[in-house]
Amino acid sequence: MTKPWGQMLMVGIPGLHLDEVARTLIRDLQVGGIILFKRNISHPQQVAELIDACQQTALAASGYPLLVAVDQEGGPVQRFRHPWLETPSARQMGAAGDLAAIEHSAQRVAQELQLMGVNVNLAPVLDVARNPDCPLWERSYSADPEAVVRCGLAAVRGYLAGGVLPVVKHFPGLGATRLDSHLDLPTVEGGTDAGNEDLFPFREAITAGIPAVMCAHLLVPSWDSNLPTSLSPVAVTRILRQHLKFFGLIFSDDLEMGAITRKWPVPEAARRAVAAGIDIILICEQIENVKKTLAALSQSPELESRLRSAWQRIQQYKKTLPQLRLNLEAIQARFASGH
Repeated sequence: MTKPWGQMLMVGIPGLHLDEVARTLIRDLQVGGIILFKRNISHPQQVAELIDACQQTALAASGYPLLVAVDQEGGPVQRFRHPWLETPSARQMGAAGDLAAIEHSAQRVAQELQLMGVNVNLAPVLDVARNPDCPLWERSYSADPEAVVRCGLAAVRGYLAGGVLPVVKHFPGLGATRLDSHLDLPTVEGGTDAGNEDLFPFREAITAGIPAVMCAHLLVPSWDSNLPTSLSPVAVTRILRQHLKFFGLIFSDDLEMGAITRKWPVPEAARRAVAAGIDIILICEQIENVKKTLAALSQSPELESRLRSAWQRIQQYKKTLPQLRLNLEAIQARFASGH
């Protein structure tokens, strides 16, 4: 049996259509998922046709459907904009405090995503941003951890009701940081342990049964003085899996972000992420990094057990995915009616 480690990779693709690079990633490398950005989005029919072409290619090549993800948080981070539904930032919705409105909005967003063929939303944000200097300020519901839990779980309920997998982020919380992990590796201020206000929303959300978590590129010295959360066995396996008893899917943040690449080449970071306990690795830009990462994983017999357990967890989830069919009439009707 060919080792199916490409299933652990969620990757970016270049453009608006299934080009040769995208075919190589999906057909030849058999990646498990794709993530969409502005470069992939023009209008509803184009997005739906792109995703359908990617799914058909994946099913023909491996028999496994793709996880198709997007960051559709609202406010400053929503890849789909007009004519798609646009929603306020988490900070605005948290300030209003209307949980029914948050849930309803999330459900409507999810219904549009599912209509396109998107089945994963990398949202909601559960970071507790206490200071406007925090890069997550507008993306965070509140400076109050309990308000973050209430709002975040309302969004989770809405996304699930609308038919997409919500991935809460960024464990264990970037709310007490001032560095942007897209550029450099932030260090948590004041330490982090299982009782503090950053971790509180994740602990409560796990208790409530959330299905997926994304790990931050964040150095927590009280846990691991050398490795960020996304690469740390202490953070991912000992704390998230064993202490907090989270048994769903664990995503890394993009391994091509500055927080990682300033110190580790992407393939080495991916090996460390797998060893730490990450299930799904994001590589959002360079196909060469995807190729090198897959080669590195395939040549790492010491990771075989970890890779196989992650693969089994991913496939177990994929078995629950609905078999979505391209429905251009429904898409035209949805967007002709406006919002």
